[in-house]
Amino acid sequence: MKKLLIINLLILFANLLLSQSLVKILADDLLIRKKVKEDSSLIDRYIEYEKRFKLLVDEAQLNTWIIKTDTLINGKRVIPVVVHVIHTYGPENISDAQVIDAIQKLNIDFAKQNADTAQTYHLFKPRAANCAIEFRLAKIDPNGNCTNGINHIYDPQTNWGYFNTMKQYHWPTDKYMNVFAVNFIYPEGIVLPDGAFIGGMSPFPPNNPLSQALTGGDPDIDGVLIRQDCMGTIGTATNVGGMGINLVNRTFTHEVGHYLNLYHPFQNLMLGLLPAPSGCPSFLAPNGDEVNDTPPVAAATQNTSLDCFVPGSRNTCTQDNPDEPDMIENYMDYQWGYCTNIFTNGQKARMDAVLIGIRRPLWSKENLIATGVLDTNPSQCAPIADFYANYTTICTGDAVNFYDVSYNGFVENRTWSFSGGNPSISTAANPTVIYDTPGIYAVTLTVENSNGQHTKTKTSYIKVMDPVNNIYAPLIQGFESGINNDWTIVNEAGNTWQVTDTASASGIKSARILNFAGNQANSKDELISPMINLTSLSTSVILKLKFKYAYAGKIIPGTMGLTENDTAYDKMRLLVSANCGKTWTVKWSKVNEALQTVATPKQNSFKPTANDWRSDSINIHIYLTQQKTNFQFKFEFTSNGGNNIYIDDINIDNGTYVSMNEYSRDLIDLKVYPNPVTGTSVVEFYLPYESSTLVEIYDILGNLVNTLENSRLNMGIHRVELMKQMFNSSGTYFVRITTNEHSFVKQILVH
Repeated sequence: MKKLLIINLLILFANLLLSQSLVKILADDLLIRKKVKEDSSLIDRYIEYEKRFKLLVDEAQLNTWIIKTDTLINGKRVIPVVVHVIHTYGPENISDAQVIDAIQKLNIDFAKQNADTAQTYHLFKPRAANCAIEFRLAKIDPNGNCTNGINHIYDPQTNWGYFNTMKQYHWPTDKYMNVFAVNFIYPEGIVLPDGAFIGGMSPFPPNNPLSQALTGGDPDIDGVLIRQDCMGTIGTATNVGGMGINLVNRTFTHEVGHYLNLYHPFQNLMLGLLPAPSGCPSFLAPNGDEVNDTPPVAAATQNTSLDCFVPGSRNTCTQDNPDEPDMIENYMDYQWGYCTNIFTNGQKARMDAVLIGIRRPLWSKENLIATGVLDTNPSQCAPIADFYANYTTICTGDAVNFYDVSYNGFVENRTWSFSGGNPSISTAANPTVIYDTPGIYAVTLTVENSNGQHTKTKTSYIKVMDPVNNIYAPLIQGFESGINNDWTIVNEAGNTWQVTDTASASGIKSARILNFAGNQANSKDELISPMINLTSLSTSVILKLKFKYAYAGKIIPGTMGLTENDTAYDKMRLLVSANCGKTWTVKWSKVNEALQTVATPKQNSFKPTANDWRSDSINIHIYLTQQKTNFQFKFEFTSNGGNNIYIDDINIDNGTYVSMNEYSRDLIDLKVYPNPVTGTSVVEFYLPYESSTLVEIYDILGNLVNTLENSRLNMGIHRVELMKQMFNSSGTYFVRITTNEHSFVKQILVH
């Protein structure tokens, strides 16, 4: 901001946009507001920091830093870089070629070699800076091993990347500029609206009080956090956020600007306490981005279409002296990346200052040697084995395709080992393996080249299931006996599905996720049923999967207003499978207010009352008509920092069994009383004619527990005594009565 001191409020670049409307939201501004409110002394510390930093800036502008170092390489400061690609084997596992392209484009921008400098407004062209900085991928890792500077890491937190990701996977921050490429950025302390998009979010240097406010002063939380499709110009970068646009790596350029202590040109401060209503200077808010050759900007420059604003066409502040148009083409503003093209000499001075200060160890001669970046020859490293399969849960006889995604070095030879598979050994890059026997199997891959060998084993990786011999319908799950081992729980992070006796739709128990606190936003939790044989049911009556659920949104008092009414809502889906869980089909989905079963969201941890439960169902009759013997379903909950979810009374039963008609079902009048069974109960039924009759008790898995009667009975009412001692434990059981022609089932609970 020309001839003005600038006090920046913005701690991070957080480019949020709603893909439907392409509206950007300044989440970073909201975070710093919260931190200032929590600690008013933060601004005082920031002002004092900037006073000291300006001394370094003045020194840098005098070019005295040149005589203080012997590590200029071709006139540039070389910074070693490591890129951590966090992924779940999807498109977010970007290629090494895309990473290398990103580094190349970054160097072009920082050297002012980008062709679009021709689009810089004529008034600003003399201010355009060659920053004299070069970024090189590291060739030696912290343990002294050979590396290509690209580290591929499997971790579901790629879908909620934030400072904890940086903390967990960083290499020494005084030796490497750590870059973390993730699929989705989800800052702590913010509830993102549905469809939000964050391009990057990177702290300033660790000694900057604004960074300290958000990172807790942890020096390990340092580097660049960025969406994978905002890196480079190839691969996933050609379709950023699914919007069909290419931001030409400028989000990366912008984020590295923050890493080197640059602020936004539209930031400002009022009375040292609150963000100003505008980035324009005033008596109460005279400061901005701490740079003297970037004109003030009232607010972030946001494109209203895919077109760029014409350089020099906007002047949102007239208080600067002399009055100049907005530098909307500056890398640190918020236009689309392909609309930006300049760092200024004043911004370069801030970069120079940080490079003779806290960032100086990065480009010291000792560090350039230690990280191997003085060697400009291509890396020749041993590969690191990694792989994935297209399916990890299959039916017997199914084929699985395996993919070698080893990294760090070229693979000359590989050997696969497939326990339980055919073939059991392979040297192909991407082999296909058939599994014929039920079980859980490990897979091992060994890769090598002339520089070394590496082996990776994934234990319990492939689950092969019998598609026929499964429990028979009906299935009734009220969680009274817990969640047994035939059910599967998948938990990505934080709290997950558990049985509770604090609330229920019927009985005394239900399943829930404590999502009010202790759960990671944007993580998923799955509750997967065992496979169910539907052939025991008649097709004469429509078959539905019925269930009850209870949910409330969460009111967040004093939050930062990203969602309407400061309320956080979550998402739940119900999916089904009929191929042993290889593929799943969405049959039911509720999100935001549509998921809520109460009138209003809650400020406290939600516990439903009797009136808070909602009944729902999905039609699964097609799977009955197809006589599926391996039907499955799963509830998938995606957290958005909202409230608790409860499920109860899951039921797959159309009340008709093979060869049974409605007349005979009603006529038998099967009863159990009292139910639940707490001592002695009675099974009562009516036979309309003399019949051979079998009365049996089964557990929820379809295992026979006891036979109460097996004889020929006369027409009339019959009663059979049922005692608690007959059962192994409390829980859900079934009474099954089989006559000459029909079978009848009744659920009972044992307490």
